[in-house]
Amino acid sequence: MKRTIIATLLALLCCSSAMAWDSRGHSAIAYIAEKHLTKRAKANIESYISGRSIVYYASWMDFNRTDPPFDVTNNWHVDYWTDAERTDSNGNPLPPNSVSQIKRIISEMDDFRSLSDSLVNINIKYLVHLVGDMHCPVHINFPTSRPMRVKIGKETVKVHAMWDGKVIDLKHNNTSPRLLANNLDIYTPEQIAAAQSGTPDDWYVETVAASKQAIAMIPESKKLTYDNYFNKAIAIAEDRITVAGYRLAAILNAIFDK
Repeated sequence: MKRTIIATLLALLCCSSAMAWDSRGHSAIAYIAEKHLTKRAKANIESYISGRSIVYYASWMDFNRTDPPFDVTNNWHVDYWTDAERTDSNGNPLPPNSVSQIKRIISEMDDFRSLSDSLVNINIKYLVHLVGDMHCPVHINFPTSRPMRVKIGKETVKVHAMWDGKVIDLKHNNTSPRLLANNLDIYTPEQIAAAQSGTPDDWYVETVAASKQAIAMIPESKKLTYDNYFNKAIAIAEDRITVAGYRLAAILNAIFDK
């Protein structure tokens, strides 16, 4: 039984892609957000995305990140910056990150009706994805997590790939995104309001703390098991996905409920 569990875990991790939360997690975030959109905001949003659900576009940025003209967005998904270094070795500013892009889009969309339909359309797709990315622990403080390796069974895997793609799937691999969203969307109205308070900068600081926790709890041996790592990691991932959904709803309501 122990070998079966480890083999299954390794299969999940080896199939992981470089997508924060993978499509299941991003779709769950969008489902949670959609459930908490106001009627007016939902109608306004859907008028710009051909009547589709925002869930349809939850992973759109991942699928288009390397293709022109959207290859410019490839570095928006993660935070390359550290406190000590905000330029590359040649002194050039590092690429924009998810937080700066979310703030830019919120400002740009303040009067969304004055913008072209195509610009509103693409900004909706960006927001639906980037709010999820900025809540993924290894997408914040990316330079720290990217080179790290851990052992699962006899295999060595990247911490970034493990968190990006499959931590949530260890518990929810056979759960649809909609059911995952329903299972996680259990906050009280007061808890939702608390989660939605603050700004993207505040949420960034919060995710930095989650990132440091995710890294600090890796045992010195670098050998991960459910008991010493994954049970706690899954709880962090579930929390990050849930609050990301509520916060995405808050951003979209603020823009489109008018």
